[in-house]
Parts: sequence; structure tokens; C-alpha cells
Amino acid sequence: MPRLLVIIFFFVAAYYLLSKYVFPYLVRRFIRKTQERFSQQFTQQQPPRQSRKEGDVEVKYVPPEAVTPQYNPDSTEDVDFEEIKE
Repeated sequence: MPRLLVIIFFFVAAYYLLSKYVFPYLVRRFIRKTQERFSQQFTQQQPPRQSRKEGDVEVKYVPPEAVTPQYNPDSTEDVDFEEIKE
């Protein structure tokens, strides 16, 4: 019986120490490493900003040239129709 109590006490003490000190340390470490990874990705993706004078306009998007449609009303021929009376 006393051996069982010692084992139970050991497991309770180990659980207390793990939950109080080890698990929070591991969670903080995981969060810190994740933040570092995200900040590295963010700084790599962002191009360096260039200083501009106030009032300067910069166009970053130029739309592609419009594709001419296959149907061109100027190049079609008119067809004459005759009315047929029955």
C-alpha cells in the first residue's frame, strides 16, 4: 500500500511540474519560433520602399492590350433578302 502511494505522489508531482513549468516553456518557444518565421517571410516578400516626392504618381498596373474580337462589323457583307408571299 505505501508503495502505491509513493507512485501516485510521484505522478502527481511530475504532472504538477510539467504543467507548471515545462509545457508553458514549450508553448512560448513554439510561438516565438513561429513569429520569427512569419516575420522573415514578410520581410523577404516586401520590396524595399523608395522615397518619392510628394505629388509624384506611380502606375504599378498596366492592363494588357485589348484583344480584337473576331467579329468586325466593318468587314462583313450585307445580304439582301427578298420577301416571299405565300
